[in-house]
Parts: sequence; structure tokens; C-alpha cells
Amino acid sequence: MKKKIFIAHIVLFFFLMSCISVWGFSKQDIPYAIKVGLRYGENAASVVNLHSNTGFEFGFYDDNYFNTLLNLADKENIVVRKDSYYVDYNGAYMEVNDISSISFSKLYGPFHVEIDEYFSSREEMEEFLVALKDYDIEFYPVYENGWRIWGGLFTSKYEAEDFINSCGQVNNKNLKVVNPNNKRIQVLDKRGNILLIYNSLERDFYFTPIVEKDSDQIINIDGKNYRGDVIFKRYLNSDITVINYLTLQEYLYGVVPKEMSGDWPLEALKAQAVAARNYAVANMGKHSNYGFDLCSGIDCQVYGGYDAEKPRSNMAVDETDGKVLTYDGKVINAFFHSNSGGHTEDSENVWSLYIPYIRGVEDEFSLDAPNSKWIQVYSPDEISDVLNSKGFNIGQVCSIYPEEYSKNGRVLSLKIKGSLSDLTLKKEETRKIFGYSKIKSMNFTVETDASFYIKSSIEKEAVRKSLNNVHILGKENFVKIVDSGNYFVSNGEKNVKINGKPSKYIFKGRGWGHGLGMSQWGAKKMAEIGYTYEEILRHYYTGTKLE
Repeated sequence: MKKKIFIAHIVLFFFLMSCISVWGFSKQDIPYAIKVGLRYGENAASVVNLHSNTGFEFGFYDDNYFNTLLNLADKENIVVRKDSYYVDYNGAYMEVNDISSISFSKLYGPFHVEIDEYFSSREEMEEFLVALKDYDIEFYPVYENGWRIWGGLFTSKYEAEDFINSCGQVNNKNLKVVNPNNKRIQVLDKRGNILLIYNSLERDFYFTPIVEKDSDQIINIDGKNYRGDVIFKRYLNSDITVINYLTLQEYLYGVVPKEMSGDWPLEALKAQAVAARNYAVANMGKHSNYGFDLCSGIDCQVYGGYDAEKPRSNMAVDETDGKVLTYDGKVINAFFHSNSGGHTEDSENVWSLYIPYIRGVEDEFSLDAPNSKWIQVYSPDEISDVLNSKGFNIGQVCSIYPEEYSKNGRVLSLKIKGSLSDLTLKKEETRKIFGYSKIKSMNFTVETDASFYIKSSIEKEAVRKSLNNVHILGKENFVKIVDSGNYFVSNGEKNVKINGKPSKYIFKGRGWGHGLGMSQWGAKKMAEIGYTYEEILRHYYTGTKLE
């Protein structure tokens, strides 16, 4: 008996970087299933290929019951595409979404012809359809406010009308023209024969693989395997939005090994499973404008479907089934990152919002792991190019230095002085502009190759100082920049010329990621030395409770 999924979706309102939940779920409100966007927006699909060894059923859910509208048990491979239409703009054919103001003389299909009859059941429709096999055009089932029968794929309204005039009635039934609609989807067999046309926005319609006893419910979408069902939508100004519908537990099977190596210690994977479950629940409905809850990419959590699953990570998901972290009775948004570099961060120092359970903690477990230390070097011209590409023209770069650090060691304000103007980057703006893989965290210092030797009142011998650290010395040792353009400094008695302008700016950093919540490499180390997943979560999420 095929497993049916109970629809239980609660839409959350959220704000702040599209990732911080305002309202919290209570544990009993955790949804059983989730809709995951695989293709949407600019990456929507014009054609989608589906495969199931046992064929498909097409229908919709009514509470916990699946209503089968069409049985496609004999169709292992089907193709889904748009029932599109095009407009002739002076000889150039362009796909459009709004036909309300377009002359039909300029509109190219597909137009269809409809049997002027409403069918009360699929069986009645199919019985009538059998009698239409000998006509010159192909007739096929359509589900649009009930069952209908259409025929043909005409490129113009006049072509469809000509067919009606030449054919007259079909089995004593009149025909009428069906105008194009940008919400419709065609379903075809591998030979290109139309199996079904339906209105994708009428409601959620599901393609679900027919599952044999004790077998997994797997569907292949464009060569990749996924659990659960698939939904297709056509929104304005896009191709086909592809949505995977499955249980929350099955979704986590495909998330955990994409966010953390599926071969890591089990206790670390358990901690990741709980954090991923929390993130999914707290951000449910993030992409509701596209008809799904979370996407499959880095904007949400990376989801790789059935092909990404690993036995150990699946075990971690199963052994933490239903477990979530709560704070004050609400499911938390459990942020995580790759490596803290030795100390995690307070939420307000990254995204401005104070979150009581996201507090900076010492994290020696992340030291000596990949990216616990990194260096990124830029020339002044390279920095100018980066800034110009983002719309900031400050002229020639004269100096760069952090103006303010958090108590946990991350840069809160980065000053970039230019020949035309100055630029101040706050918090994560630096990483957003320079690239998250370049400036791997905000836990960094900036040095240059321009330096000088100076002896201050509290130092016994002359020491080499980096130019970008002079402003700090100015507070402590009474040394200040006199003319940064010519690079002179003063110790209060005389000016000293610095050894030239910087030819490079050296960012020396620690860790990778925003630094909020759990460090994944830190969790791995904790698991390796004997900490349980409960202890790992307690370390990184302040004052939370595992329920």
C-alpha cells in the first residue's frame, strides 16, 4: 500500500535577511511534511523528465487521503512541459504571459478545441475518449475545473476554427475553441503523445510514483532521485517551478550529508540533524510566494535528495527523530556554520537582531581544523575593481583598517579610505561585497607591506609597525599619521617617512562562516573526543532545551 503524506503546513512570517524567524513553533506544531523547491525563478525548467520503475499516479491530497485522478501505471517515463504560446513581434516569435491586450491575429498557440461536454467522472471521460481515436487530430484528457476532452495543438485561433468548420460535430457533440493559458502544463509519454493537460495553479497536483510493498517511494527528476512526490507550477514570468513534496524526516536524509560529511562521527551528525530540523521548522514557508517552503540551495539548506543520502547520516536523522531545540518553549532557529575560528559570535553583531540563544562562546574545538586560519591578499587596484563592480567608486585605495571589533573578535566596521571618498562597511557587508569564499569570516585583521620602524616611550627598542596599525598606536603610544597620502608619521617631536605606499593588503582571518550557533568542525572535534550530541548542542546554543 503506497504511503500517503498528511499535509500539515503552517506559514511563518519572518524578516531580517530572510532567515530569522520572528514567531516560533511550539513543538507540537512541527509539520509532518515539507515542500522543497528544486527549480524556480530564473532557474525554472522549460521541460522536465520524470521516471519511475512502477509508473505514476496523478492527483491531489485531501487531508491524509490521496485522490487519484489519473493512473499512469504503464508509463515509466513521462515528460512535463509548458502549454506555451507565442506572439509574433514583427516576425520574431516571443513567449508571453499576458494575452489580454494582444490581437489573436498575432498570437500563436497552442489553441485547442474542446468537446462541448462536461464529464462527471474520469471513467465517463475515458469511455468517450475511446470513441475519438479515428479522427485526424489527437484528443486527450484535460483536468481544468473537472474532466474535459480537448484536441489538437493549433498555432492560431483561425486554424482551430477551420478544423471545427470542416469537422462539424464529434460523436454528436459540438466543438469550441480553447484559448491559450499561461498556467497550463502538458504531460506527454516518451513518444510525445499527450497524456494530460491541467491547470497548475488550480490547486496542488502531485505526481507520485506507484510504490510496491516495502519499497522506497523514489522518483527520478531529470536524472536525479528524490523521495516523495513532485509538484509542478507555472507562475507569471517563469518556466516550470519544480517542487519536491516529502516528509520532514525524509527531507533531512537529503540535507544532513550535504551540510556535513555523512562519514563524520555519529554524534556530530546527530547534532547536525537536530540543527537542520530546527532550521527547517523555523523557516517553514520562506518561499511561500513560489508555492513551497524551503529551496534546495544555500539560500536555505542544501538538499541533495535520495542520491545524497548516506547510511550514517540517515541513522543520525532516525535516532534524533522528532528532537528539536527550544528556548522559552519555542523551536529555535538553529544557525550553524563551518568553523568559528576559536570563538562564535553574538547574533546582533552579524544581523543586528538580538537572539538570546545565539551568544558568542569560546570554541577551542574549532582550532587546528580546515579554515581555522586563512589569508587573503589584495592589491589596491584589485580592491578598487571589486568596489567599482559593486557600485562604489572611491578612487584610489589609500588605506584599509578595522574601526571596531566585537568582544568576540569579529570586525564590526571596516574603513576603506580612497582618493575620492571613504567607505565604511558594517558587519557582514564586507563578506557580501568581496565574496563569502574570499573573506571567509569577519574574524580578521588587515596588514600591509608598507611599514616603518619607530621607538616609542614604552618600547625599549625600535619595532616594525604595519601602516594600518598606526591609528591604534596613536591612542597608546602617541604616534599619529600626519599625511597618509605621503605616508609620514609623527612621534610628537619629528616626522618620519614610511617606506612607500602599500602594494598589498593582507587579510589574516580565522574560521569560515557567519560564526553564529554551531561550528560544524567544532562539533566534529567534540564528537571525536567523546561529547554526546546533546552536549554539543548545549555548548553552541545558550540556554536551550532539547525536546
